[in-house]
This record gives sequence, C-alpha cells and structure tokens, in this order.
Amino acid sequence: MSISARLLRSLNRTAAIVHEDVVYASNEEALVASLKILETRESFHDPLFSGWRDRLEAQLSGLVDRLSLSSVAPDLFEEVEAIRAALAGAPDGKAEREAMQRATMRDWSLLVERLASDPRIEAAERTRIVFETSDAELTRIGELCGDLLPAETMQDTAVTAPRLQAYLADRFDDAGLRVTDFRPLPGGYGKETILFMVEGQALSGAFVMRRDRDEPTMDNDCHRVRYEFPVIRAAYDHGFPAPEALWVDEDHKLLPGGDFLIMTRAPGTSGGNVHGAAGKVDHALVDLLAGSVARLHQLPPMRELGDLTDGIASHLWDLPLAEVTRRYIQSIKDLYLREMAMPSPAVLALYGWLMDNIPDAPGRPVLLHGDIGFHNFIVDDGRLSAVVDWEFSHIGDPADDVGYVRNTVGNSLDWKAFMDAYRAAGGPDLDEARVRFFQIWGHVRNLTASQLTTNCFETGKLDELKLGHVGHSMMAGFLRPIRDMMAG
Repeated sequence: MSISARLLRSLNRTAAIVHEDVVYASNEEALVASLKILETRESFHDPLFSGWRDRLEAQLSGLVDRLSLSSVAPDLFEEVEAIRAALAGAPDGKAEREAMQRATMRDWSLLVERLASDPRIEAAERTRIVFETSDAELTRIGELCGDLLPAETMQDTAVTAPRLQAYLADRFDDAGLRVTDFRPLPGGYGKETILFMVEGQALSGAFVMRRDRDEPTMDNDCHRVRYEFPVIRAAYDHGFPAPEALWVDEDHKLLPGGDFLIMTRAPGTSGGNVHGAAGKVDHALVDLLAGSVARLHQLPPMRELGDLTDGIASHLWDLPLAEVTRRYIQSIKDLYLREMAMPSPAVLALYGWLMDNIPDAPGRPVLLHGDIGFHNFIVDDGRLSAVVDWEFSHIGDPADDVGYVRNTVGNSLDWKAFMDAYRAAGGPDLDEARVRFFQIWGHVRNLTASQLTTNCFETGKLDELKLGHVGHSMMAGFLRPIRDMMAG
C-alpha cells in the first residue's frame, strides 16, 4: 500500500473519533464523507474504474440490441459504438484512465440526453433509459462514497458509554444498570484506557477499562490484557498496591474490538507524567515511593503465574540475575529485528554495548513492574493508592525498576533520600554503575518501543495517524541522555 493510501486510511480511522457527534451538514460530516471518497479513489481505483466501465458497456450493449439502434437511429448508434470503442481501449495508467473516464462520461452524458428525448425511440424505452442510467449512477456514486471500502475499515469498534452500558447490563443481567460517567484518557500508544462509573444492583462504583489494540505495537511482556490481568491479580493478592483486577474479557460481542480487563478505580489522581512529578515531592512521598518499590522487590517468587510470557516463566526465578537480564534484553532485540522494516544502526549498536556490559550482580530475580514512574502512580492525599499499567512487567534484576525510576522521576526528588529509603524498606544495595546500566537500558527499551510503534503505522499493520511520529520525533530524547550517561 502506498504512503498516500496509508495516510488516507489513517485519516479515515482518525475521523471515526468524531463520528458519534456527526450531524447533517456539519463540518465533521463533510470531513468523514470526503475522506471516504479520497481513500476510495487512492486505494480502490482499479475496482472503481472497472466497475463503472463494465456497467456502462453492458448498458450500451443492451441499448444496441434491445432498440435495434442501428436501424432506428443510425446516428445515435454510431455515437454509442464510438463510446464502446473508447471503453475497450482503456489505458493502464491511473492518470490516463481518469482522463479517459472524464472524456467518456462527458460524451455519454451528452448522448444519453438525446437518447432519452429522441422521438424515434418509444416513450417506454426512453423512460427505461432514464431509470437504467440513474441506477448506474447510484451504484457508481455509492462505490465512490465508501461502498468499496472493506468492512474492517468501515467497522466501528469505538467504546462509547451506551455500548459499555449495554455490555455491562448484559453481563450482569441487570437491565437497570447505568453508566453515569465515561471518560477516555488521552495517550493510548500501548492500550486504550477508559474511566467510568456505574450505578446498578449487580455492579456499582468507579472502574477502569484497559483495552488492547487490535494489534499490539509490541507483542511481548504483558502487552495483551490476558497476560497483564494475572500479574495484577497476583501482585494485589500478595498485598502490593496494585489495582483490584475484576475480570478480563476475550469474548465480548457487544463490544467488538480489542480484548479488555476491568479494574476497580483506585482513589486519587496520577502523580505526574513520564517526565516527573505533578508537584513538589516531599519527604513522606519519597519514603512512600521508595518503600513501595522495595516492597514489590521483596515479594516471593510468584510461581503461580507459571509460564505466562517469555519474560515471566517458571525457570527464570532460579537463574542468576545476569542471565535473566541477558535473556530479557536479547528477547527485546530479537523482537526489534523481527518486526522493524528498517532497523536503526544506533539502536543495534546500543544493544551490542548492553549485551557486553550486563552487571554480574548478586541476589535473586524478582517481579518487576517495568514502567515505574509518577505517570503510573495513583496518589490520594499524599499517599500511594495504586501502581497501574503492568504491561511491561517481567522477571529480572531489581536495579531494572530502580534505574527506570531514576529516569522518570529522578529529577523530581532527592535521589539519595530515595535510595536510603529503598534500602531501609528492605530493597537490596545497588551500586551506582548497576543503576546506571539499567537507566541506559530503560531508555533503549523505550526507544525500541517507540520505533516499533511507528513501524506498525509505516508498514500498514496499524492505521492510527498518531502512531506515525513517535519513533522519529522521540529518538533524540532517548539518545542524548544515553550518550551522556555512557560518556560520564
């Protein structure tokens, strides 16, 4: 598929964001309709052209045979035959075919006016010509306006409040259940997140939906909810402040699209974003964050998860830390090479450096969150209510999480105080070089993820326009701190 075709398809998917509010003659209606026409012309030119040509040829042939046109109106017969000859000699090039179609449509329009009014042709036949020509035009315009677009492009899989309400009412057999608040969150490069509230007999309260894409931008770790769900449940059951995961649904006919999990909504709001805290981080919150990370790293091996993913498997709990780290980094590199249409030399050079510098650290492998930062902390009145978004969770070196914390929130707090609190809460002693290695790895992993995301768009695997930039525009933001740490 050409760049233009993918762009138009992506714009059509983007237009679906506003389609629920589209009304007649609105700007949104015009946008959606125009994009469908542009996509059809770009991506389905061949069937659009051949369908028009075959229908016109069939109509002209029928007129000649049915009306005995050569004897009834020889002059009109000659013009019909000239148009049929033009149709038979259609050129191969798109621009040439479009030019031929425009010229032929003009000739046919002028001719059919005469056919529909010529007294040499019976009145009933003249009316039939009008009807046949109208039917052919309705078919042509229908195809141009979207009838040729595949069902998957036209399928509307957006989660809306009414659709969610219908799904929940059916699941809990509660006809009176109502969705009273519904708020999709921005972002959604990995998964779609929706906050909603419900009032009903069988279900009531505040909840969160985490929904897969139709295709994940990274198909490893817990990037599918069927893998994320048991990890969240296991952490919660062990007393860690993970959300309460209620159910995961892989069979949801009333909500077509990606699979999803439903969790209770923890009280509070996000503590910040990937760049740091939303406000000042006082000593109590530093202690709370450090203590929570240490607490996660002290959880016993969760063998009940079994062989869930490549990064969460029974045998990994018993391997040396360096070997678990090596296998995990190798798995991400293999994924990158397998999926990327055009790998980055800088990224592969970094993987070479990483594999040559894995710390030979003491201790046992632990469950890692994999994306620790204020963007995934829910803070309520100065307290950590929940750690959310476990899609990068895997088994590995505790320094992996700590290095990632330093990347995401290190500038927002007193790092020495954080590390002191982490050790005081039972976290292992981590030297500076070990933490720095995993800081570099955290940036490389996120750079890999951003490039794989854009690769999904550029190869046509996913059509969301917002995915097209991250692998390019975010590269400098990852490479610069990596180089600074390696040079220092």
